[in-house]
Amino acid sequence: MKNRILPVFIPFAGCRQRCVYCSQSSITGHTSTEILTSAERQISEYLGISGKWDELAYYGGSFTCLSGELQQRLYGLAHEHGFTKLRFSTSPDCVTDENMAMAKANGVETVEIGVQSLDDEVLRLNRRPCGAAETLDALRTARKHITKISAQIMTGMYGENFYSFDGTVNELVAVKPDYVRIYPCVVLKDTELYGLWRSGDHVPLPLAETLARCAYGLILFEAAGIEVIRIGLQDSESMKEQIAAGEYHPAIGDMAKTIAVAIWLGLGHNLVLDKKYINTAYGYNGYNREVCENRLTIKEGSQPDIRRICRGITEIEDHKRNIQRQAAFHAQRLVCSTHNG
Repeated sequence: MKNRILPVFIPFAGCRQRCVYCSQSSITGHTSTEILTSAERQISEYLGISGKWDELAYYGGSFTCLSGELQQRLYGLAHEHGFTKLRFSTSPDCVTDENMAMAKANGVETVEIGVQSLDDEVLRLNRRPCGAAETLDALRTARKHITKISAQIMTGMYGENFYSFDGTVNELVAVKPDYVRIYPCVVLKDTELYGLWRSGDHVPLPLAETLARCAYGLILFEAAGIEVIRIGLQDSESMKEQIAAGEYHPAIGDMAKTIAVAIWLGLGHNLVLDKKYINTAYGYNGYNREVCENRLTIKEGSQPDIRRICRGITEIEDHKRNIQRQAAFHAQRLVCSTHNG
């Protein structure tokens, strides 16, 4: 059964500095009272819709960068509403043995850490609060105390290329977080990155390249037993209104999975699925439909297994170069077929 998470957004609360891709107007300071009032309102609104929630999550800010007193009050707020299982997102520069122990004592079972990249030069250019070594230490520290660890990474950051993205993926595979989220970097208005884009210093990735990198990350993470729980930004009108440049596609996660299946089929493998999952096999915009005609066996109760597919892809010789090449090939074709359709 799917875990039902009640999300409480505390946007940029606790952030100690402004990264180049973050909106300046969004990170202005909020008082403790404002944060608590907003959290209380959100919890009450969701509970008014449904009382069936398994977990409460504090998203959008750097939870452990908040004062210890405010952290404790937010834990207390969740407990007052009957939540015993919690999670939050935070920045790697604010992960310590002390606050992770406090998190565990208050029922936190999952901590999501904003890694973004593990290339020191990319981190410096994007004004991230710490380097790769400190970020990796934060992941290891959180792992000592918390049941589940998630890493959030980006692709298409200022100064990033495929090799720096590949390095980030490889280092995270070695650390083995339980989950990963992959977010394409877009240019938002009222950001330093917006100015870099306008001056020509930053060129956002085209959709096909963004998609190819997301598919590449998906395959390597899943093959290593690390679940990719999200690819792409949250689909919202407010987000679309803020984007000045960069490729934003609400279905980029489905497209990345479609590419993984396409590579798998291209290696001569077959799919065995219940007929209710046929559209999953066909993929986004029916991209794999033609190939599936001769490679699909219908078997009641069989579900698509993206992890098995990704592991199968990585078993071939020189798999990383092949995945990079095939992901780029299928990403370009998929984007063209979608736009031409």
